[in-house]
Amino acid sequence: MNNNSNQPGEFDAVLGGEQQNQNYGVVLGGIEGVKSRLNSEDYEVRIAALEDALKYGDAGVDLITEELYNSTNETHDCAIDLLRKMGIKGKQALLDYDPWLFFTTFKNWRNLYFDKIDDPRGIAYCVDIENPLLDLLKDPKAKLLEAIKCRIYDDDINITTGFKDFCNIIIHACELLTNLQALLIGDEYRIYNKKYKISRVNVSNIHPLLKAYPNLELLHIRGRMLEEDILKPELKIVQVRNNENNSIIPIKPLKHESLKTLIVDADGISDSNLAKVCNLNLPSLEYFELWLNRSDLSNINIDSLAPVLSGESFPSLAYLAVRQCGNMSEVAQAIVNSPIMQHLKVLELTDGNISNGGVLLNSPAINRLHTLDVSGNRLHPNIIEQLSELKCRVIADSQFSDRYYSVWE
Repeated sequence: MNNNSNQPGEFDAVLGGEQQNQNYGVVLGGIEGVKSRLNSEDYEVRIAALEDALKYGDAGVDLITEELYNSTNETHDCAIDLLRKMGIKGKQALLDYDPWLFFTTFKNWRNLYFDKIDDPRGIAYCVDIENPLLDLLKDPKAKLLEAIKCRIYDDDINITTGFKDFCNIIIHACELLTNLQALLIGDEYRIYNKKYKISRVNVSNIHPLLKAYPNLELLHIRGRMLEEDILKPELKIVQVRNNENNSIIPIKPLKHESLKTLIVDADGISDSNLAKVCNLNLPSLEYFELWLNRSDLSNINIDSLAPVLSGESFPSLAYLAVRQCGNMSEVAQAIVNSPIMQHLKVLELTDGNISNGGVLLNSPAINRLHTLDVSGNRLHPNIIEQLSELKCRVIADSQFSDRYYSVWE
């Protein structure tokens, strides 16, 4: 990049068309040239100008951020995509504008194909049972897939083993699916009013899955997590003892460098499984969403959350959601007093039993959030009015009643 951002570069535009004498053309160089082209009525010129802004470091980030706030629909998505490429400052700009644009979700993969990979741009795919997945993996274009949703319906014959079946297929295909970045495996209902039905999908061990896909960025699992150990390491040595004091040396938790989003949609989760999830070493994780149950509230062991709240397990965490919790006030107290509040942007404590809201109103750390969502609790209108005076954005919909579950979207 040219040290002087106002000097024209190799790819800078020239003011003046072919009809003008090139000797009189004026070079629109540097960041000022980018600014000028952003005022063009030509859509392609504006897009090209935004892309050129990438060459100008922090000044380019500022310009793209300004365009994000003032842009039309035509350049809005382009500005978002470019800021995702601009390092820490670009990410911060997205967090300040709208955190949901920053996080890695399935919205990053807009096109979902159901029958065959009939378009070279088809980088996402949906399958309902394992046989279509096996057929999909025979397609030469399967290596292009970046996202897969493996959905198990309530009327599937192999519903109880469906998660394990899907998981095994995906693991064995790891040498083919080298571009896989996003994966969902779990139950889904075709009829909306069955959303509260107890899950018959038993979530199996995902430890081999995470090991097989070191570049995975999004993992969404759904189902019952009560019986099987969902993070059981495959070790030849079961236990190792310290020779000095004969104590058992703890096994190090699994480390995954790339995972940015982890969604655990549990219709019941054991304390042991919850503790293992929270003890994963996920340095890049930004988004953690935890459902404890479906229709009933389940208490959470605060000690299980300790590695997350300390910032040790998920040091990059910016979004935390806890749902269907029976001791939500206690969980809220632990969160707002924890170190993660220093960098948390979105906190969702929804579908629980918070009633007085005092723990939220009395915490200065809450005002550092971008968004606080306390929907689906038992908050009195007076408390909601007081919460609305906080400096952060507050969402407090559907108090005293059930709220739509995003798990069935």
